[in-house]
Amino acid sequence: MTAQRTPDTESPRTLVTVPDRAALATLGYDERRRALDTYVRQELGRLLGIDPHQVDTQAKTMNSLGVGSIAGMELQYRIESALHVQLNLQRVLLANSAAELIDCLTRQLGPDTVNSPCGFGESV
Repeated sequence: MTAQRTPDTESPRTLVTVPDRAALATLGYDERRRALDTYVRQELGRLLGIDPHQVDTQAKTMNSLGVGSIAGMELQYRIESALHVQLNLQRVLLANSAAELIDCLTRQLGPDTVNSPCGFGESV
């Protein structure tokens, strides 16, 4: 895992730890999902200016979390750049919860997966 600090204009709590893609592939599904849940919470917390532990990944839609089109594009860019995956922006924005994004990433970054864009219900 590598740590990336965002620009100095953001608060110190914006430290985001990016999981290593190769290491993720060696983890079991549950462990990989936990690592990605932590990462996505950190990215959403940084984006929304809140503590990652306050990000509700289960009950709130991405829109109700405060992720609109511009924030969604930034989230998409950051995750794609960090994890070398493809995300479908429309599906990210319309997701029923951040958990859908996390589940998709968990499948996409497993040992036996095809690197296709997540489109909820199959791959975000």
